[in-house]
Amino acid sequence: MQTLTLDAEGNPEVSSGPVPACNDEDVLVKVRACVLSRRSTSDNGADPPSTANGAHGTISRSFTGVIESTGRLVGSPGRRVDSLGQGDRVVACHTDGGFSEYRSVPANQVVKLPQDVSYEEGAIAGLMPTVLKGMERAEVKGSTVFVCGVGTTGLLGTQVASISGAAAVIASDLHAKRLQRAADTGADTLINASTEDVHRRVMDRTGGQGVDVSLECAGSEASFAQCAAVLRPGGKLVVLKADSHSVSIDMREWSSRSLQLIMGREQPGETPYLVDRGLKLVGIGAVRLRPLLTHVFPAHRAAEALELIDGHPDLAVEVALIWG
Repeated sequence: MQTLTLDAEGNPEVSSGPVPACNDEDVLVKVRACVLSRRSTSDNGADPPSTANGAHGTISRSFTGVIESTGRLVGSPGRRVDSLGQGDRVVACHTDGGFSEYRSVPANQVVKLPQDVSYEEGAIAGLMPTVLKGMERAEVKGSTVFVCGVGTTGLLGTQVASISGAAAVIASDLHAKRLQRAADTGADTLINASTEDVHRRVMDRTGGQGVDVSLECAGSEASFAQCAAVLRPGGKLVVLKADSHSVSIDMREWSSRSLQLIMGREQPGETPYLVDRGLKLVGIGAVRLRPLLTHVFPAHRAAEALELIDGHPDLAVEVALIWG
């Protein structure tokens, strides 16, 4: 099979290797689509992705594909995954990414992909659990919600906030094209952080009170501070993207304003359930993933895809690679 790896300079290389073994409780998946992350150090100072072929902190994240074979115990009666079989379309959760033609995945970390959801959209759905969990913990119904950064996480957050009953959704980003996508996916108020005073705009929009909930979707210390600054007393800051290793919190200020910090990240055992829940929302049209999918490349054009992601954050939201 073919595998894409990164060289020392971060450029993709194609190599050949054996198809991985399928262990007793695994399924062997022929990869159809994966979504990519940036290679380079981000503008917010976060670490660059690893050059390993892994899911977290690397350029390949969730992926979709078709089950080629199942391990000996996968079809055993009474097991949670006894319904999986050869030919099933699936989303892989908490895996080592989709930079190979085949991946062996624990059967309890795959979710069936509905026929009416494309492989590319399914790969994006694999990114929904943190957003869904964060919204569940924040209880946003009736709240005014501020979304800081409307890349993939922010655009998902905008939609989930809207369907969760948020009274209003205010979106902020540095790029006008991303803000337009936020408007198309449910944001009521748009703030261009590159040309406008975000704090002033939020306070004007909320009558000087501040928002009930801030969604940190940019992953930097500056965006974290912005999210806290626009909260009303007693407001909730929900971290949906955590690219920075550390942020500074003025404990006295947070205490005096009674601010609450909520981490969106789910536990690994919850991921398949949340992916399935996300796919159901996609299936009924409550969440739209197609507007997030800005580019699709065949796997042999991975270098071009990565150049686009690294160099044009205004144009690229989700970029998918297609195998076969």
